[in-house]
Amino acid sequence: MEECHQSHLAIWQCPPFLFLIMGFVTILAMLGSFMIASRYIAEPEIAALIVIFIAFLFIILGNLIITGFNRIALANRMKTEFVSIASHQLRSPLSIFKWTLEILQRRGYAEAPEKTEDFMRTLRETTERMIRIVNSLLEVSRIEAGVLMLKPEIFNLSQLTDDIVKRFDTYARASGIVITHTPNQTLPAVTSDRERISMVIENLISNAIQYTAGSGTIKIIIEHPDGYLRWSITDEGRGIAPNQQLYIFGKFFRADGAGGPHTRGTGLGLYIAKSIIEASRGTIGFTSVSGKGSTFWFTLPIHK
Repeated sequence: MEECHQSHLAIWQCPPFLFLIMGFVTILAMLGSFMIASRYIAEPEIAALIVIFIAFLFIILGNLIITGFNRIALANRMKTEFVSIASHQLRSPLSIFKWTLEILQRRGYAEAPEKTEDFMRTLRETTERMIRIVNSLLEVSRIEAGVLMLKPEIFNLSQLTDDIVKRFDTYARASGIVITHTPNQTLPAVTSDRERISMVIENLISNAIQYTAGSGTIKIIIEHPDGYLRWSITDEGRGIAPNQQLYIFGKFFRADGAGGPHTRGTGLGLYIAKSIIEASRGTIGFTSVSGKGSTFWFTLPIHK
C-alpha cells in the first residue's frame, strides 16, 4: 500500500487492494454459482446471464489491476529516469567544480593571483548552473506528479519583461546581439505566478541568444488582443529543422544548431515553459524557418 501512496494512486487503483477484492469476489462467485445451479437448474438461461455478468465484472477488475500496475511501473520508470538525468546533468559541472578547486589548492592563491578571479568566476558560474539544473529537475518532478502549484498575483507583464531584458543585456551584447523591447505601462495587468512566468521569459530569451549564431537582433513584442496578452520573441538565428519541430516542447529535447559553448542545457526549459503557461490558462507556440530564425510566443489572460 505504501508504494501506491508514493505513486499517488487511490486505494481503489492499488493492485494489492484490487487483488483482495478479486479474492473476495471469487469466493462469492463460487458460492453464488453453487446457489444458482441448485435453484435455477431448470432455467439455464438465467444462470448463463449471471455467469456472464460475473465474468464481465472480473474483466473490469482485471483491467483496473493492469492499469494500476502500469501506473506504478510508470512512476518507477520516471523515478529511475529522474535519477539518471540528474546524475548525467550534474556530472559535468561537478567535474569542473572539482577540477577548479584542485588547481586552486595545488597552486595556491598567491602563486597565481592573476588567475584567481577567473577561477572564482568559473566556480560561481558552475554553481549557478548546478542550481539551475536542480531547480529544473524539481520543477519537472512537480509537473509529472501533478502538483505544480501556482501562486497567482497581479503584475505588469511589460515591466517584468523589461526587468529581465536588462539582466540579459550585458550577456547579449557580449555575443553581438541586441535585444529590443519597448516597455508599455498602459497594457492591462495579468494574473499569474510572477516567479514562474519570469522563468518562462528567461528561458525564451536565453534560447534566442544561444541559438543566434554571431550578431543579430532579438525583438520582443507584447500585444493586446481581446481578453489576453500575447508575448512574442523573434530571433535571427538558425531556426529549427522541420523534422525537429514536432518535438520542441518535449522533455529533454534539444534542437540542433546551438551556437557557441554556452548552450549546454538540460532540454527541459521549453517543456517546463509549456506546462507553466498551460497551468496559467494560456497557450504557447512557435513558428520557425530553418536558416532564418524563430518566433516563440505565449498568451496569458488579462486581469479582470
